Amino acid sequence: MKKLSLIAAAVSAVLFVAAIPAKAAPLTSEQQDNLVKIQTILEQKPELIDGLLTSLNMYIDQENKTAVTLKKYHDWLYNNPDLAAFGSENPKLTIINFTDFNCPYCKRLDPVLQRLTEENQEVRVVNVFVPLQQREVAGIDTNSAQYALNVWKNDPDGYMKVHDYLIRKNGRHDKSSLERVAQVTNTKMLLDASNTLKPTVDKSYQVFSELGLNGTPAMLIGDQILPGYLPYDQLKPIVEEALKKLS
Repeated sequence: MKKLSLIAAAVSAVLFVAAIPAKAAPLTSEQQDNLVKIQTILEQKPELIDGLLTSLNMYIDQENKTAVTLKKYHDWLYNNPDLAAFGSENPKLTIINFTDFNCPYCKRLDPVLQRLTEENQEVRVVNVFVPLQQREVAGIDTNSAQYALNVWKNDPDGYMKVHDYLIRKNGRHDKSSLERVAQVTNTKMLLDASNTLKPTVDKSYQVFSELGLNGTPAMLIGDQILPGYLPYDQLKPIVEEALKKLS
């Protein structure tokens, strides 16, 4: 009897987790089939139950913490003039993109996001720069994130040109690469003074960490957190579905 109770508890926890993303939506037939498979596995291997319950409880706890964090920082993320953005000026959907100019997958995602905003005038992308791979650059008192934010703040019309040059470089930026971008975009003064944007980058780290994220890129789209790179063909239907929910 105790074994059956544990199995029932584990399956109930799985059902609860399955319902988290869309609280009002019934389980699909595929999800129902998977739950039956899970119950069968647990009946055959009851030693897995304790570990499964622990993992599920940790997952649920993180989901709850994430919801609280999103509410706490909603205005900072979605209505913050200090964060660089592109796309619609009056969006129906805003995508929050945690990104890093030194991250190869972030560089691959950027043109995908730009294409989506060009094709859909209801979408805006807000970039939250989290330079995980390079917080400091040897020989210069700034980094790519602080530089980009300073251009956004003081030369918004010239921002996308700087942004595109920063994205285009293969590998990590160094003093020479940042100075080259500043030279060709006539933003040398903004590069030199960009360490004043360090508090904004530090705040970005704080929000990123409190959301439980540990790598870039990572996106917030509607009520979903999407870690990692997604190609255009996978990201487009997610964006379309999020827009549909807002209609």
